[in-house]
Amino acid sequence: MATRKNGTSSITSGSSQYSAEDITVMEGLEAVRKRPGMYIGTTGTEGVFHLIREIVDNSVDEAMAGFATRIDITIHKDGSVTVVDDGRGIPVDKHKKTGLSALETVMTTLHAGGKFGDKGYQVSGGLHGVGASVVNALSEWTKVEVRRDNKVSTQMYERGKTIGNMDVRESTIEDLPGTGTSVSWMPDSEIFPEINYDWDTIAARFKEMAYLNQGLTIHLISHWHDNLWPFNDVTYMFDGGVQSFVRSLNRQRGSVHPNVMYAQQTVDEVVVEVALQYNDSFIENCLSFANVIRTGDGGSHVTGFRSALTRVLNDYARKNNVFGVGKDDIKNLSGEDVREGLMAVISVKVKDPQFEGQTKGRLGNPEVKGAVEQIVGRQLTEFLEDNPGDGASIINKSTTAARARAAAKKARDLVIRKNAMDGGSLPGKLADCTEKDPASSEIYIVEGESAGGSAKQGRDRQFQAILPLRGKILNVEKARPERMLAHEEIAALITALGAGLGEDYDEEKLRYHRVIIMTDADVDGAHIRTLLLTFFFRNMPQIIGNGHLYIAQPPLYRASKGRSAKWLYSDSELDEWTANRLYGTIKITSESDPSITLKSTKIGRVLTPLREYIESLEVARVLNIPENVIEKLTKDPEYASLDFRPEQPIKTEHEIVSEAEQVSLFDESVEPDIQDIEEVEPVILPDKTFDIDGYILTKDIFNNPAVRRLHSLYPTIKQILEAGPLTITKGNNVVADNVVWHQLPATLDNNSDKSGVNVQRYKGLGEMNPEQLWETTMDPSGRVMLRVNAHDAMAADDMFRTLMGDDVEPRRNFIRANALEVKNLDV
Repeated sequence: MATRKNGTSSITSGSSQYSAEDITVMEGLEAVRKRPGMYIGTTGTEGVFHLIREIVDNSVDEAMAGFATRIDITIHKDGSVTVVDDGRGIPVDKHKKTGLSALETVMTTLHAGGKFGDKGYQVSGGLHGVGASVVNALSEWTKVEVRRDNKVSTQMYERGKTIGNMDVRESTIEDLPGTGTSVSWMPDSEIFPEINYDWDTIAARFKEMAYLNQGLTIHLISHWHDNLWPFNDVTYMFDGGVQSFVRSLNRQRGSVHPNVMYAQQTVDEVVVEVALQYNDSFIENCLSFANVIRTGDGGSHVTGFRSALTRVLNDYARKNNVFGVGKDDIKNLSGEDVREGLMAVISVKVKDPQFEGQTKGRLGNPEVKGAVEQIVGRQLTEFLEDNPGDGASIINKSTTAARARAAAKKARDLVIRKNAMDGGSLPGKLADCTEKDPASSEIYIVEGESAGGSAKQGRDRQFQAILPLRGKILNVEKARPERMLAHEEIAALITALGAGLGEDYDEEKLRYHRVIIMTDADVDGAHIRTLLLTFFFRNMPQIIGNGHLYIAQPPLYRASKGRSAKWLYSDSELDEWTANRLYGTIKITSESDPSITLKSTKIGRVLTPLREYIESLEVARVLNIPENVIEKLTKDPEYASLDFRPEQPIKTEHEIVSEAEQVSLFDESVEPDIQDIEEVEPVILPDKTFDIDGYILTKDIFNNPAVRRLHSLYPTIKQILEAGPLTITKGNNVVADNVVWHQLPATLDNNSDKSGVNVQRYKGLGEMNPEQLWETTMDPSGRVMLRVNAHDAMAADDMFRTLMGDDVEPRRNFIRANALEVKNLDV
């Protein structure tokens, strides 16, 4: 136990003796294992994915250098990963300085790589020479196989240390053809508390890489996600580059003009590739990359792009006499005006990029700004001149945005003046906290006045503020900014947070660093929560990105037996509580295999997935899927992976000859101008179907959430499903026998002692008194909260547009696909 001397803890005072002996020098990769966060940011699941990115980035560097055309990434069932490329292969000859092979030097030495000199790589994403060695240091084991010079060289490592000599053998017909590198590793459980992989995040990242490297094939398969078959095996290859990227992103967004502005050129050793197209949304989506690394914080390339965009569109508008001369007419387009509804991808490749730290969030090279500004300025000007219809549509979009922004500014000023006249800048309904440090303060956005009253009484006034909302706020996905700012509840929310919104958002002015949405556990509460999430995602994305937004999780049930009571936050918790309290002496045994026995807690753990399985089975039956087909889709591995991609028509010999003749007409030394190529409406072929015992299985049925859930739940409860007839005993008495698995929940319920048991379902926050609300939902020592994040901003954007946008068809399709999945619907 620490003692205090003169008011200072001995823990912090340190020793009075401080000499060279107190200096610790960590050898090799010890520093990486000691402080992994310095190198990969976090030891959470994002850190596990960071290891994959480091190795794949090395393979992509080979592609950018012109030596690799394919990368294969495999996530194995045990959590290990293998990355294979067909590049040159890591050199294996002896390194003069280290005396080790170049391979061992790269894998075991920090800041060793081929990206420091001018010979290995002209352009690369890896700069610091720590990627491969860091992966090696943070892995339980690593295996590297290099194919070059008709030899295969293999070396093993454990936690960064070399195990044995490098094995070299002649390549055989069984080896992968040509040259390349294969790296396999197992993330170290001593470093990473949880080894897990998010499929959507990984797939989205590698799809981006394929878009940014024309002609590069990236094949990703994850046996870790076998429950997603066939969608855990994908191949990406795009010949159109970032132009294809923009078309893909805008496919569901309603483009304002048909043509995509595309520019690709090299200036002063900076390769610039840019594509843009406007859509009918009010949001700017600008994705930027430097050497295929996502620069989420922008940088000099984004600055150059924005400068050129604003300048060229203003020049074009003046040239075409768009600006008026009246008092209220538009005199100029601001950067915010010309970026409303913009979908753009900016990709630069630089010889010596200057990133901010190993995470590479922002590009700092000043020469890149000039290169991008020059290329975009020239190409965009030519695009507008060559496509006057597109130019008119873009200018009309920008001038409309300018007028709306002027109206929004008036509305915002009105809100500020109104608050000032009321005698203060904070809304009257806000119950503020006394703490002035934003990092120690939090605000609860509460549904309804009654719940707001309970929250105000139950809170800790020192650091918890309460802002009750009356009714449902405006759906900002469908509203222009001026209408949104005129909405009383939204104005109160903006004022209470204090940081502004949009381009005026200032993190330093945010009054609370925990913004917590607290709504009822019913349909209206879910709707209000979605409206609030839409507002924050569209107008204050920084609150989400910086980890300030949370969703409170009030309990669903209060269960009691006798004097013992407990708050329960999910159906699975209720099942476990019920099993422990009501099924204490109950035992379930298979009549054909007595070794299959469940009792107490084990019963509770199997009940929730069993109920979900039964419910999903009912949905499948409502869809009129025959029982034998359901069984095959659920249990038979042959039907876990079905490829519904359309059959490609077999071309006749005449068609093949005709195509060959057309290709020969092009001069190989001249690349056709993208703008001169006539747009051809794509031919959409129908998906394949499968005949299963006379039942025609379609892609929609196969992908139905209930069908996929049956497949994923089956392994969890396989034992009980295949146990045959069950016997239920209570103490020494048999209370039920010959029980079929789907009868189990009801049978247990009928044979449990419910005397003194009370289970209350809570839907509204107002049903709890202030003390209960504090105890269950607001007390930091015991509350449950979900932090809101958007790892895939584009996927989140798609979901908000589907659920909250003007287009009815996507929302109708979403409801049709998921309607039968709804639980606890209040009607």
